[in-house]
Amino acid sequence: MTERDPIERLEASDGLPIEPRPEFAEELRIMLDLRLGMPDQGPPTNETSATEPTGNGEQRPDRLQTLVLGLLGVLACLVLALVAFIAVWALTTNDSPEAPTQATTTTVPVPDEETSEPVPDEEVADSFEAEPPRPDLETLLTDAGCRTLQQDAATSFDCSGVDLSDMLLDDASLAGSNFTGARMPGTSLAGADLSNAVLNGAWLYAANLAGANLSGAEIVGADLNEASMVGADLSQTTIRDTFLTEANLANATLHEAALTDVILYEADLTGADLTSALLTRVDLTFATVREVVLRNAKMSQMDLIQLDFTGADFTGLRAAANWFLVTCPDGSTQGVQEAIPCGLNN
Repeated sequence: MTERDPIERLEASDGLPIEPRPEFAEELRIMLDLRLGMPDQGPPTNETSATEPTGNGEQRPDRLQTLVLGLLGVLACLVLALVAFIAVWALTTNDSPEAPTQATTTTVPVPDEETSEPVPDEEVADSFEAEPPRPDLETLLTDAGCRTLQQDAATSFDCSGVDLSDMLLDDASLAGSNFTGARMPGTSLAGADLSNAVLNGAWLYAANLAGANLSGAEIVGADLNEASMVGADLSQTTIRDTFLTEANLANATLHEAALTDVILYEADLTGADLTSALLTRVDLTFATVREVVLRNAKMSQMDLIQLDFTGADFTGLRAAANWFLVTCPDGSTQGVQEAIPCGLNN
């Protein structure tokens, strides 16, 4: 069977004559042949196949149908692959005899601020290392080498020659105790009761005696350089041949105290109360003596040089001393060797 000319087929189907130009007749035939895709016997029916024989005896597929079938095939493959993946994942997750081992991490629970209860103080205390209890005073001193003395049912100590350096003895009851020759540099005795104690030859360099009770104590040949005695009570205390260089006796009480051959070089006596005290050969060079109370006190064999007694109380003061450029309690400057220094009439 010979193949009909595409132009003739188009004329037969449309019923219209087609007369292409000779130079375009061949191209038109090719285009119509590709578009129509029909054999000589006419358009395909429902009973014919999707492919028709070509002039070379080969089958030509319907392109649209082929494209649709290809897409459906690809989609089916994707669905099958997805189903297979899900099946494999489910099997490896649920049916495996042992789950994969994962690294364990320690998580610290965070307490809920609304529901957490306060930790008892006992538990907090137990979480820290308990501090050993401080020994009592008697144990502390006896361990250091002191001996316990009994005086009228009161306990005192004999610490003669004992090293108590840098020891903490604040508010300790040491009345009547003996510290002759004791080494006590840097020792803290703030607020301690040292009434009637013996401190002869004691080394108390830079010791803290602030607020201590030293009334009636005996201090002979001691070293109290740079000691703090702020507000200390030294009433009726005997202080002799003792160094108090740069010591701080501000607001200390020295009622009826006896100071003989005492070095108070650059000491601070601001506001100290020396009412009825006896001062003999006391070195006050560069000392601070503003507002000092010397009511009814007695000075003998003293050199008062360039001292500022502004605000001091000289009521009843008897002074056998050499006065040189001293500032009097009223702020006036005392001249050299005046007969009646600072208005004193002795």
